[in-house]
Amino acid sequence: MKFRHNMHTRGRSTSILSGVAVVAVAALTLTACGGSSSSSESSAAAGDKASTAASAAASAAASAAPAGEVTKITVWAQEGQEGEVQAAKDEVAAFNAANPNIQAELTLIPQATYGQTLASTYVDALPDVYEFDGETVGALVYAGKVAPLEGLVDQSVFDNELPSLVAEGTVDGKIYSVSQYDSGLALYGNKAMLEAAGITDIPTTVDQAWTAEEFQTVLEKLAKVGKDGKAIDLKEQYAGTWPGYAFTPVVNSAGFPLIKDGKAEGSLNSPEVAAALSQIASWRQYVDPNADDKAFTDKRVGLAWVGHWAYGANKEALGEDLVVIPLPDWGNGTKSGQGSHSWGIGANAANKEAGGKFLDFIMQDQWVDQITKANGAVPANKAVLAASELYGPGGDLELYGQQLALTCGSADPTPECVTVPRTISAAWPVINQKFSDAFWAIYGGGDAQAELDKAAKAIDQDAADNNNYQ
Repeated sequence: MKFRHNMHTRGRSTSILSGVAVVAVAALTLTACGGSSSSSESSAAAGDKASTAASAAASAAASAAPAGEVTKITVWAQEGQEGEVQAAKDEVAAFNAANPNIQAELTLIPQATYGQTLASTYVDALPDVYEFDGETVGALVYAGKVAPLEGLVDQSVFDNELPSLVAEGTVDGKIYSVSQYDSGLALYGNKAMLEAAGITDIPTTVDQAWTAEEFQTVLEKLAKVGKDGKAIDLKEQYAGTWPGYAFTPVVNSAGFPLIKDGKAEGSLNSPEVAAALSQIASWRQYVDPNADDKAFTDKRVGLAWVGHWAYGANKEALGEDLVVIPLPDWGNGTKSGQGSHSWGIGANAANKEAGGKFLDFIMQDQWVDQITKANGAVPANKAVLAASELYGPGGDLELYGQQLALTCGSADPTPECVTVPRTISAAWPVINQKFSDAFWAIYGGGDAQAELDKAAKAIDQDAADNNNYQ
């Protein structure tokens, strides 16, 4: 997979619209990363069966549908992974079969242009229901393009959803989105290489995470058995705004959010954050540049800092030697990223109530299970997650579920919480870009304090220029 980022923010309207467009289309939309060859292949048969069942149900309902007025709702979804596309088609067919008086019309828009389509579409022309990248919800609310879901979506949907996703979809106390899946971020480890380096105490739960100093020792030891003195893959090749997802947890683990009380100054550029990012930059000598995206699977390095989407290839390459490890702790507890694709209702949709019924339907366990088996992402519903062979108790990726259950929400990160939503703000596209620019500059040898000062100033100036996005 590849990450494509190209954000440009100039003034209020441009920053919001281009931010929504680019972040939604970026490959950091983790659902696009969620699939793996093994997960896709394993879900193919299930997808075929679900498609057949959905088609049969649709045909039966068509012949049984009572005469009368039919409410039509428009639905937009991204045309990305094959498994996700098929799941969307199956969901719509099954919904139409179960609700003969409400008929959903699905439009699939290529993923490469989806974000731009949302950005360039006026609110009155948006569909009744549409998919979007969850990290853009604040920008969509600010642009007046999504409706609050309370009263439209059944409360049981929110109750069943992972707390991390409820947190991501909540803006100023109102819920604007639901999601069928979440994401996971941690370290993948090669147990055989770690043990060969003399590292036998390998943490697998959040309360066992290595400290940053312990992790530095791990890298030093691992480099002695890795190829060319390398120890870890940080996914340098993702470039762009990868740091907004991958390395914001370092800021949080150092004890700070990117933004505190509406300001980056004094939080993002705190001395503790500068020290933590400087330490990561010092590890570059142990990082495989990974131009071929095979540093971990080819066993050149024993660790990879990446998300759930890499599981299939990693498992195929390492088998029983694959272990999932929490990210290092810089003093405020291990922290991790979260968030993925979401669904919302157009702010000016003509059929909001019918749209709410559609969201109720696709958030049922059956459909959450189907789509997460297709794309390999973390199931959004608690029951589906608990029953998952991958993410449930004893599964290879159980750590991801444990982390997401301990979401920090919109509050400042504490030692007790783990996953932190990307800043829930209309300014997120700007925050993401400026932080990522600062990270790459520090990683390339720049002075951490100076780069973070510059980023904080730019973020706060953008907020001032846009009346704090009120």
